[in-house]
Amino acid sequence: MRKMEDKITSHKLQLAFFQRPPLWALILLMALGYGLMAVWFPLHPHVNQVPLADIRTFTPSLAAGGAYALLLLALFGLYALAARRAANLSLTQLLLITLLFSLPLLFTYPINATDIYRYFLRGRVSSVYGESPYAAPPNQFSDDPYLPFGGEWADQTSPYGPLWEMTAAGITAVAPDNLYLSLLLFKGLGLLLHLAATVLIWKVTGYRQVTSESAILWAWNPALLLTFVVDAHNDILMLCLLLLGYWVMQRKHLTAGFLLMALAPLAKPIGLLPLPFFWLASWREQKGRARWAYTAVTILGSILLAWLAFLPFGSPLELAQRLLYEASDVGGFSIPVLIILGLREVGQNPSIPLVINLARGVFVGTAVWLAWQTMRGKLPPHRSAAVIFLAYIFTAFSFRIWYTTWAFPWLLLAQNQARRRMGITLLLTAQLSVLIYGHLRVYALGGSQTLAHLIGVPFTLGLPLLWNMKRDA
Repeated sequence: MRKMEDKITSHKLQLAFFQRPPLWALILLMALGYGLMAVWFPLHPHVNQVPLADIRTFTPSLAAGGAYALLLLALFGLYALAARRAANLSLTQLLLITLLFSLPLLFTYPINATDIYRYFLRGRVSSVYGESPYAAPPNQFSDDPYLPFGGEWADQTSPYGPLWEMTAAGITAVAPDNLYLSLLLFKGLGLLLHLAATVLIWKVTGYRQVTSESAILWAWNPALLLTFVVDAHNDILMLCLLLLGYWVMQRKHLTAGFLLMALAPLAKPIGLLPLPFFWLASWREQKGRARWAYTAVTILGSILLAWLAFLPFGSPLELAQRLLYEASDVGGFSIPVLIILGLREVGQNPSIPLVINLARGVFVGTAVWLAWQTMRGKLPPHRSAAVIFLAYIFTAFSFRIWYTTWAFPWLLLAQNQARRRMGITLLLTAQLSVLIYGHLRVYALGGSQTLAHLIGVPFTLGLPLLWNMKRDA
């Protein structure tokens, strides 16, 4: 009888393990998943490959692409379960576990965005050749041995802010002729900044609690680890500066906090979008002379910071021209492009500038409404920041998967489950969208960009909204 009872107890424990797996098991499975990526998509053997590889290079069939999709879905599923179990973690434990996930990703090829190679090339423009990356494209140095890694962007100047170009120049100065080491340094910087953003989100939302759920949802998100560590995308520097400034503003240092936030667009110009809302919210809190002082110091201080940042590189007008070109002439994977392709499919010849300007009108209208609501105190600035980034994603002529990271910290700070779910789903669908525009288009849709957009845009941008509405209902 005792043996029978022990057997029943053992079966119950096994069933409980699979029905409600412990946190350590989920962490181990996630670590194994990221380790598999390092084996499946190794950086070192492909670091000198030209043309540059992408996810389809490593998964050259529809079935292989499907296997990658299953890996992504498994990682997101484990992430969702682990976030629910991690109720008693300290900040140190959270950071160490994030580091465990990230270490194999340092040695993983940047499968979804090879911009890191352009960071290296443009960094060398400054550190090796002593020229401005806003005036001299990489192909101006035709004898540079690394020029083939520039690909179609070899003739383009930098679209990034001077703080980032200083950073890139610093990294390439350390290893000017060692591509592999430079890539590891860029990836390591992305990891450190991701951890710093985790600390800042913890401080903003959970420094009085044992565990910050928002920090966990940020730190362990597979899309963020892929974007900031695997691909080493420089958006994380911009987001860290915004979060740092917001944390300082929360501690009632409004002027210092805003000036820190004003550094964000000097890393990546898109960081300009949320600044008016944080400025208006802080301005509204001031009274009398304090309001005038805040206005004068933040405006003049921001101009001074921009002047100092551009001082080593010259005029910011060259950057403005580059951004205007990118906003108007480089389209894809977006709602405006879907509209253009759809109209062409039914025999119409839509004006591309008209479609772009209509979308911009929607964006500007949204921005004005958000500013009015923020100034009246009807919307907190972090919520306006989330909405303005989402408005850009839904109206821009070009969409890239890393755009979805911009709104996510502000959706987390809203402390609203519905908004968090939408942000996580958008990050997931964006990661999966590369398989629609790559594998599905090539292997199942006959190479049709129209069909790929017809499937990819609603899946990527529409599914998170519909799923969120269904859950709320």
